[in-house]
Amino acid sequence: MTNLRRTLSATAPIAVWAALACPQPAAATVPVARFDGPIAHAASRPPKGAHGRAKQPACKSRPGAHGTRKPRKDNCRSSARPAPTRTPRRTKTTAGGGGSTGPTQAASTQAATIAQVLATPCQNTTLVPQPANLPLVRAAVLCLINTERAEHGESPLQTNRKLEAAAESHGKEMLSLDYFDHVSPAGVTPVDRVREAGYIPNSEVGYVIGENLAWGTLTLSTPEAIVAAWIASPEHLANILEGKYRETGIDVEPEVPTELSEGVEGALYTQEFGVIER
Repeated sequence: MTNLRRTLSATAPIAVWAALACPQPAAATVPVARFDGPIAHAASRPPKGAHGRAKQPACKSRPGAHGTRKPRKDNCRSSARPAPTRTPRRTKTTAGGGGSTGPTQAASTQAATIAQVLATPCQNTTLVPQPANLPLVRAAVLCLINTERAEHGESPLQTNRKLEAAAESHGKEMLSLDYFDHVSPAGVTPVDRVREAGYIPNSEVGYVIGENLAWGTLTLSTPEAIVAAWIASPEHLANILEGKYRETGIDVEPEVPTELSEGVEGALYTQEFGVIER
C-alpha cells in the first residue's frame, strides 16, 4: 500500500516541522506534527435513475482557494475520476406574499452571517487536548476553520452528527490499528466511512466529500497549531475553502498512534467535509 504520509518542509510559516526531517536525540523531547494529504474532492453525481455503488474517490487539489484544479498523483488511491459536479444553486427567498424571489436578499443574508463569524473571537485555541476538554477543542477547531472561510467570503460550516460519527470512527480506528492514513488497512475510504455513517442516504444523490488529517505532540497538538498548519498547506487549505461544502464533522483524540508518537503526549485530528446535492 502506498504510504500517504507527508512531512511538511521547513518553510518560514512552518519552520518548526523541520524536526521531522532531522529527529532530535531521544533525550530531547520536541513537539512534532504531521499532516496527511487530503482526498480533496471525492465527488459523485449519478445520472437520474442510476443505481449501484458510487465511484471510489479520486484525489484532486488546487493552489489555494481559486485556480485550475490539477490531479495530485502521489496522493491518489484510485484512478477513477469522479463524475462532474455542479455548484449547488443558491436558496431563493420569497419576498412578501408570493412576490418575486430575491437573490440579493440571499447574498445579504450570507454577508451578514460571514460578518458575524468574523466578529466572534475563537476561544480555547491553545488548549492541549485532554479527555476532559475535547468538546472545547472541537469547538475551537470549527471556529478557526469558519473564520478562515469567512475571511475568503465563504459561508461557515455547520456541524453534522453523521460526519462527526465518521470522523470519530476513523480517529479511533487509526489509534487501535496504529496507522495514519485516509484509507484503512482494510481499504475503507473516507467515502465508505461517510456512507456507513448514513450521511450519503442512497445512490440517487450526488455528494462532495473531503477529509483532512493531522497529528501533533505537545504544543503542536493545539487547535491553533493544527489549523495553522492546515492553512499553510495548499491541499488542506483547498478543502477548508471549498465553497460547495456545507457541513463538517470533527474528531479529536487525545493521543497519537504509537508508531508515530514514540510515547510523547499529543493528539490526532480528523475533519470530514461534505455536502449532499439532490
